[in-house]
Amino acid sequence: MKILENIPLMDDNKLSKLLSNALEMKRKQKMEENAERVIEAVQEEWQKRLKLYQKGGYKADTPDQGVLKTVGYKVGNEGVSKEIRENLLDYILTSQLPPIGSPAYIAEWGKDGSAQRYRKLHRVIRVLASSAKTLGNMSKAEKEWEEDLIYIEKKWSHLKNN
Repeated sequence: MKILENIPLMDDNKLSKLLSNALEMKRKQKMEENAERVIEAVQEEWQKRLKLYQKGGYKADTPDQGVLKTVGYKVGNEGVSKEIRENLLDYILTSQLPPIGSPAYIAEWGKDGSAQRYRKLHRVIRVLASSAKTLGNMSKAEKEWEEDLIYIEKKWSHLKNN
């Protein structure tokens, strides 16, 4: 099957989409045998990439929808309240993350309650806040990201040294 040959060449987002399509085909009982082969091949490729990541030889692609959006975290005019954002930040820092993107991408976030998880979340929000400054018309979002950085620094800074 030609698609199996192309799997090592695909980025993580294409692999996620391919996996999703194969799972849907399997669920609908269409071409189940082919779907199962694709699922297995994607899982094998992700394991290879995860091992490379763990050795420092692979940088996962950022998924089309990251951790923050997946758990419902939003700022700005379409955002959620400060209380909800803080609850979601607490969840991200202390709980198992949902499967997003590739295993290597999730590995970048480290274990729940770890310094790695804290640093990753802090870095992501810092980049978003910095981007808002240059994009313009995002003052509400920028203000909320800055508030959220202060929140995690106050409540969770002890994780930096775990």
